[in-house]
This record gives sequence, structure tokens and C-alpha cells, in this order.
Amino acid sequence: MNPHVPDSDGSYLYYDSDYPWPEDLAADPSLHASALRQGILHDVPHYLGLANELAALLGRAPKLLELACGTGRLSIPLAREGFSVAGLDASPTMLAGLARRLEREGPEVTARVTAAQGDLLQLDMPVKDHDLVIMGFNILMLLADFEAQIIALEKVRDHLAPGGILALDVVNPLVMPLGATQAPEVSYSRVNRRTGNLYTKFALVGTLDEREVQRNYGWYDEVVPGGAVRRTHYHFDWRPLFRFELELMLRLTGFNPIRVDGDFQGTPFDVGAAKIVVVARRV
Repeated sequence: MNPHVPDSDGSYLYYDSDYPWPEDLAADPSLHASALRQGILHDVPHYLGLANELAALLGRAPKLLELACGTGRLSIPLAREGFSVAGLDASPTMLAGLARRLEREGPEVTARVTAAQGDLLQLDMPVKDHDLVIMGFNILMLLADFEAQIIALEKVRDHLAPGGILALDVVNPLVMPLGATQAPEVSYSRVNRRTGNLYTKFALVGTLDEREVQRNYGWYDEVVPGGAVRRTHYHFDWRPLFRFELELMLRLTGFNPIRVDGDFQGTPFDVGAAKIVVVARRV
């Protein structure tokens, strides 16, 4: 999320319930529609596929870095497949969730994931020759400032080996509401995995401003034991990135885009694509 968003924000507190893991999707097909709208339905297999492609190409396990690793929705499946993953996240709450998730895994998986707290814009990891850096699930958009986005790409470049790969995905702005919503929309109702209580998410978006930044905000209503409703607000900003703007930014910061798809299954990008899924090589 954005650096100014506190750990008490609902977007952190409900994160694992909002964004199902692959095993959740396999167990409950009713989650597929919302996961597709959120742009995460097939992201884990996509990033696993890239890691496996690199392993075959290099003849060894690639050095992986996930930025904004959160509670491990990408890192842990990678570790389950035998990959060692370094992770970075700015939020202590998210990293605590990652630690709890790792406690459920076997020791061999836990040993493959190392995570640190830090600011992406101040990125300075001990290892600077990674083979693959992952910026999944709109992370570049959530650096809601043009200069910050450029700095982030430069930091990634400086942590990749020559010829290393940056893989990222963002929402396609051509299918986004760029004007303000007039009334809250119900995103979904589901069970809070932490408390077991039913909650409903209500969402609004603001107008794209002169900085090309848009506020996402709303609240969660959770029915607690006894029937009372506990309301928790959330907000975050993002700066949408259009396909050719993103390609130009990558070229300006030392990358050569080698694949730009409209989803995680390799469909060519077009105006109606839900996502912009990019694979770029450090030049």
C-alpha cells in the first residue's frame, strides 16, 4: 500500500480475506469471479512459470526478489516449488502475517523465504544480482507519484544482474473508472479468515486528479458476535499507468520490454484487457 497508509487501515487488516490464495480458489470456486475482477486469478501460476523458465535457461535456481511481498501470497508458493525468495515490504502488519503463514509451512519451505521491512524507494539489498524481481498486483501503481515510480524502476534495475528480468502487473486504465463513483458499491461479502465473522466490503473511487492520482476508499462492515456491526475504513491512492507510458518508463530506466500481455495466460494486450502484464529485461 502507500507509505502514508497506517497499519490500522482496513486494507491491511482484511488483506488475506480480500485476496484469496491458490488453495482458497481451488477449494471455493465461488471466489473465482471476484479474484478475476481483482486481477489475481492466475497470477501465481504466471510468476511460477517465469521462475521455472529462468531455472531452465540458467541451469540453476534463479535468485528471486519479491517487492511488497505482503503476507506471502506469491513468495510462499514459489518456496513450495523449491525456489528461495527474498522479500521486502514496508508494513510490519503484512510481515507479521507472512511470519504466521510460514509457521504453517514445513521447515524446508520456511527456510527458503527471507523477508525484510523497508521502503522500496530506499531499496538497498545485500544481493544486487537477482535474476528475477517481481512487482506483482499493482505495486508500481501504488507508488502514487510519477517520480516515485521512476525511482522504483531504477532501484529494481540496480538489483538485477545484467540481463535479469523484471516481471510486473498493473490494472489496465482503459477499463477503470477514472471519474468518481457517486455511491458506494458492494464489492462482496465473505468470511474474515482471522476472526471467522462475516464482513461486507463497500468501495468508492475518487476522480483522477491533476497528478493522475486516484483515491480508492471505503469501509468494511463486520458482524461481530452478538450481532453488532464493526466498521473499519480503508483508503489508498494509486497512479494508473497506460501501456505505452509504462513501456516508455521501462526503457528510460534501463529495461527492454519483451512481453506485454493482457492477462496472466498470455492473451495479447488490447483495449479491453483487464491487466497489463509485463516481462522486461535489464539491458
